Amino acid sequence: MPHINITSSSSGSNAGSCGQLVEYLEKENNLKAEHKAELWFTQQRDDLRPHEVRQGIDSNTAKLKQHEAKYYLINISPSQTELAHLGNDPQKLKDYARGVMAEYAANFQKGLGPDDVKWYGKVEYNRGYKWTDADVKQGLHQRGELKAGHQMHVQIIVSRKDMQNQRLLSPLTNHRGQGKSAEHGHKFGQFNRVAFKQSCEQAFDTQLNYRRDLEESFRYQNTMSHGTAQERAAMTLELRDVQHERQQQLAADLRRAEELRLQMEQAKKIELSQQRELTLQQEQKRSRGLGMGM
Repeated sequence: MPHINITSSSSGSNAGSCGQLVEYLEKENNLKAEHKAELWFTQQRDDLRPHEVRQGIDSNTAKLKQHEAKYYLINISPSQTELAHLGNDPQKLKDYARGVMAEYAANFQKGLGPDDVKWYGKVEYNRGYKWTDADVKQGLHQRGELKAGHQMHVQIIVSRKDMQNQRLLSPLTNHRGQGKSAEHGHKFGQFNRVAFKQSCEQAFDTQLNYRRDLEESFRYQNTMSHGTAQERAAMTLELRDVQHERQQQLAADLRRAEELRLQMEQAKKIELSQQRELTLQQEQKRSRGLGMGM
């Protein structure tokens, strides 16, 4: 499944300006010529500059207190298999990110659509090892060293206030829309992070026509990581059944392929036999013609 993570920030507190975060996310552009810089994008645009991002987020903080969160950071990282399915195409990844933000808006249960959320995204192409990575702890790689393979992903800065700078949208809340009254629940809404990740996975599969194996699904991984012993046992049995069915399907496909190969060989033999027969008939006609001429 695409790894989707929501954090407060990757460069300090998110209670002030997003300027430091924007600057940090420009790190790849700092190594490129200006005309080759990767621009920021939104639901409608693909051509935004860093100062527009900073201004857009920092000016959308009405009634928020100094110590309160002003924005959040969303990371969207497809797996190597998913990137290969995308053809490592940044435009397809941007389009998927837009789908993710539509799911983000809907998950608050406030009747919001993608145009109601103020966010700015940027495609990045490299990833470096962190000190928490197992390979760094084992001494196989150094912190900051670039990881091999395709590492394209998207970083999104999203405002805590909606596009109209009115409603609070807090994806790190544990509120579930229940409370003192229906009005109280609607005001705070909810954000179910499990449901969000599931819907984002489904959006990837539907939007990009991706056939996902059970073992790479969020349902499987979440169950095996956080499920009860009974749930994990049931999931293991389900995986075994799926793998058995997959093997049967593979065997059937191999049989059909072999049958097709034999049919093609037989057809080729018949075609060669017919060609030889035709050639023999033509030679016999020429021989008769020469005999009559003598």
